[in-house]
Amino acid sequence: MDCRPEWSPSVTEPVNFQLNADVIARQSDAPIRVVYVMGAGRSGSTVLDTILNNHEDVIGVGELVHLFIEGSAAKENCSCGEARDTCEIWSSVRERWAELTGLSSITEHERLMTKFTRVQRLAIPEWHRLRAGNPDPDFAECLKQTHATYQAIADATGKRVIIESSKNPLRAKLLCLTPGLDVRLVHLVRDARGVAWSRMKPFAKSKEGGVPQDIRPKPIHISAGYWLFMNFLSEQVRKAFPNQPSTRIHYEDFVSNPAQTLKEIGEVAGLDYSTVANRLLAGDPMAPGHLYAGNRVRTAGPIKLRSDMAWAEKLTPGQKRLTWLLAGYKLRQYGYERQPATESPEANAVDNSIRNAA
Repeated sequence: MDCRPEWSPSVTEPVNFQLNADVIARQSDAPIRVVYVMGAGRSGSTVLDTILNNHEDVIGVGELVHLFIEGSAAKENCSCGEARDTCEIWSSVRERWAELTGLSSITEHERLMTKFTRVQRLAIPEWHRLRAGNPDPDFAECLKQTHATYQAIADATGKRVIIESSKNPLRAKLLCLTPGLDVRLVHLVRDARGVAWSRMKPFAKSKEGGVPQDIRPKPIHISAGYWLFMNFLSEQVRKAFPNQPSTRIHYEDFVSNPAQTLKEIGEVAGLDYSTVANRLLAGDPMAPGHLYAGNRVRTAGPIKLRSDMAWAEKLTPGQKRLTWLLAGYKLRQYGYERQPATESPEANAVDNSIRNAA
């Protein structure tokens, strides 16, 4: 069994990727732009991240929050197909992060992330810890190490725009408070019934399939409460930082009119996504890039954007009623209807890998 420290530069396998010292020197003082996707899980964030990654000026990293979990590098593959602990991009990021922080282990940063961004119960203590001017020495250290993470990614990839889809709203708040980051917020919403249906499906552990551990099905009432809470927190982050460029998009709108949704995201991100939109409309597959973590669809190779309304057929009438009873008031606020429009036969012909991904 390999017991080498996951983050120790001295034991990392050599890679061919070399950091460009001149580029690093020129860009070290410029803010790093982070386009952060927040909201409830199973809302299509990995699909969105993959597509946004296909802009030539950005690097999509997926659920970066998993980067600082002990042993995470050995549990899954990068979306490029390589093991995360041997992928040249993430090997370079780990080495550069260690140089910037002077740390060879992620243990301390994992503790800080838990203290400030763990979403549990009502997350009230964590929310109040995340405030400008917090005198806690841990907070200053957390901000320093957080900036080092994005600086390491920028240095290792040459990209100054990073797309992250960790979804955790507390992490979004942390990033907005981190000096040296130019954060843009995307609140991604999917119909709660679609989220509930996705969370009802179990998945067996598979490193190659992008499932780090067995996933058990979640009951409807738990998923409805989770959906409400994560979207509430996302709204609070946008309210807390009114000067941060932000938008709220619906996954259903994204799949039905990707050009308009990408235009909205592009306006927030300061990027022109028209070329990517044209490729999507032409049916071109989107390369998965180097997403560190996320839904298992990221390991399935290039994807095409497709609709998914399987929940309308798969959920029982009772399950639909319960979800609406619990989350209907918020669904109405977001523009959803109790009886969704029936999809066309073409929209119902959904590729199974994408149907399970959202």
